[in-house]
Amino acid sequence: MQSVGMILYILLFGIIAGGIWTVLNRDCIEDSMKLYSLKSVLFFFAGIYFTVSAIKSYLDEAEITLTESFWDVVGRTYLHYGIVFIAISIVVPLLMKRLFSSYGYHLVHIFDFIYVAVIVIELLLFGRINNKNYCILYVFCMLVGGFISFYNDNRPIRTSKYIRKNLVYHHPIEYIGREEFKSRFIEALPFVSAWVVMTGVYFPNELYIHNIEEFVGNYAAFFLIMLIGSVAEILLLMVVFLLFLPKKLFRVMYLLFAGISCAGYLQSMFLNGTLNTMNGEEQIWPVHKLFVNICIWIVILLISVIGGYRKKAIRKICQMLCVYISLIQLVTLGWLLLTSDIKNQNQYAAITNKGSLELAQENNVLVFVLDNFDSSWFEEIYQDDSSILEPLMDFTFYRNGTSQFAFTDLGIPYMLTGVEWNTDVDNYFQYAYENSNVLEKIAERGTDVRVFTDLNLMSKELYQRLDNYSDSIIRKYNFVKTYCTMMKSSMYKIAPFLLKSLYGYYTSDIKEMTYNNDIWSIDNDLWFYYDIVEKGLSVSETYKTAFRFYHMRGPHNPYYMTENLRYDPTGSDSSADSQGKGSLKIVYEYLEQMKALGKYNDATIIITADHGQKHVFNIEGYDGKIDDTSRPLFLVKKPGECHEKMDINEAPVSQEELIPTILKAFDLEYASYGRAFEEIPIDDQRVRTYRFIYSNYNIEFLIDGHAADLDSWSIGSAAY
Repeated sequence: MQSVGMILYILLFGIIAGGIWTVLNRDCIEDSMKLYSLKSVLFFFAGIYFTVSAIKSYLDEAEITLTESFWDVVGRTYLHYGIVFIAISIVVPLLMKRLFSSYGYHLVHIFDFIYVAVIVIELLLFGRINNKNYCILYVFCMLVGGFISFYNDNRPIRTSKYIRKNLVYHHPIEYIGREEFKSRFIEALPFVSAWVVMTGVYFPNELYIHNIEEFVGNYAAFFLIMLIGSVAEILLLMVVFLLFLPKKLFRVMYLLFAGISCAGYLQSMFLNGTLNTMNGEEQIWPVHKLFVNICIWIVILLISVIGGYRKKAIRKICQMLCVYISLIQLVTLGWLLLTSDIKNQNQYAAITNKGSLELAQENNVLVFVLDNFDSSWFEEIYQDDSSILEPLMDFTFYRNGTSQFAFTDLGIPYMLTGVEWNTDVDNYFQYAYENSNVLEKIAERGTDVRVFTDLNLMSKELYQRLDNYSDSIIRKYNFVKTYCTMMKSSMYKIAPFLLKSLYGYYTSDIKEMTYNNDIWSIDNDLWFYYDIVEKGLSVSETYKTAFRFYHMRGPHNPYYMTENLRYDPTGSDSSADSQGKGSLKIVYEYLEQMKALGKYNDATIIITADHGQKHVFNIEGYDGKIDDTSRPLFLVKKPGECHEKMDINEAPVSQEELIPTILKAFDLEYASYGRAFEEIPIDDQRVRTYRFIYSNYNIEFLIDGHAADLDSWSIGSAAY
């Protein structure tokens, strides 16, 4: 909300500047005073926005948007910028009137048209405009607008050589008058509505209904947001086009929307084929398929725009097609609502952060899972900056380690159960939790057991027994983020293959549409960090032993956090290395507070990952070759362990040793699950497995030798 406040603050001064400029030119305005004042407000709003974007670009925030730049704005920020805004809103209109005379009047008209056009195109293509791009676009609009207004043939005609007030001005371009607004609005409404109904109403609701387990917010609220947002979008688009587009281009605009709607509908219904699950992985299409697809789009757009502009019959056909698209999708949505169970079982259920800062009086066993943290990245980090190892001096780094699975959805269940993969089982997730009682055995000894991960990564029987589970969580929607995220998901579905990568989104984007500060997040580690710093760790008076399993984002893409623990929503200043460093520093802060409480030395602490690098081969052109290795991070500290520096161990370990190590720390029987980490000798001869299950791939890799050596990797079996 702070960022929205800054935009409204800029708009306020845009209104002031626009009002001053309109008054200065009141004798020259040939059309409606109100309409010209609105155009003046946009002109000066764009200029003030440019000023702030330029400042932010200079301050190394060029790759993020202005709203993202002000996500943490405070009161004094408004005061500092307000001084600049006041100067701009008063001085610039006076200077323009003094220096540019009539050309400034024309510039407002022409600039607004060009500005609206390029902003709409940029938003449709990329969904966002960062500070650098905005500055470039603004300068482009000013240069083109200034050139046209200065050299236009329709220059002001002076009726008197000496009396300025008698200047007569003519519009270089004819705009839609106020008296035409209603008829023009009705004329364009079917064309614009088809696109908005498709992207703002039908596809978002279809996505929710067909993937209800991925959405955690109330459906009624979701539907209302999409409905209100769509109506607002239609009205906003129509008003903007009526105000700022020249009369000759108004028809081109709505015919362009008709072409996009028809091509998008065809794309979603027939041309897409099978799209990959949206888990952040980019889908790549063959060149010939890209070429044919874009040719189809070009033909449809040319027929719609050029044919419709010249021939009334084609325009009428486009109108009927747009009405058909809107009606068929609304009817289909109604049918889906009548025939689908939209009761979301996870709506009020969540893993909370309750107890995440509590330690036991005596024995604490802690597992920090930094998602996707590969040992090769860890080695690069500490070779580049050895100081990162100082808090880890008492740990043993097992650099010859492997995970059982390539992805989180199976990796976390394995880490919590220790149940091996069974080729005869169709649903490993269910099989693993049904055949393991590890956490129950730990809890039976009076241990406080809390697992902090995503609800969907545990069985219902397990998470309902956790003390940090709640079935009465109320989630609130972020209106703007919800609508924008859903629009992006729709654009991914209707966009041609060539542009789909611009609209890729993550499962975490869906989750972040709702918020509740009490819910554990595996998508933003900063919330955990803020809790540690602001609230601090404490020692419980009610239990003597505790098990904590913290699933954190770690260096998993997309990257939102810098190594200095600063939120970077665009990922422009963060990377796998920087976010990995940041996640380690969060664990370090936790360890420091443990030391201050005297609970560090006797604790068992494991810093690991659910998997390392996911792709050890080229998934788009699989040829049976192995291109890379995957080694999850394994850092282990046993009770009483103390070194002068971090110990590096080359024993061939795997996640198979995690459960035995945890059980051993609680003095429970563990031999039936395997050996603990420290029990694996360096010269142990064992063949480890790594299973890649994604889309239609099910490949088992065998690691016979050091996991960092590519020659040690081979394919045991492959089905795809």
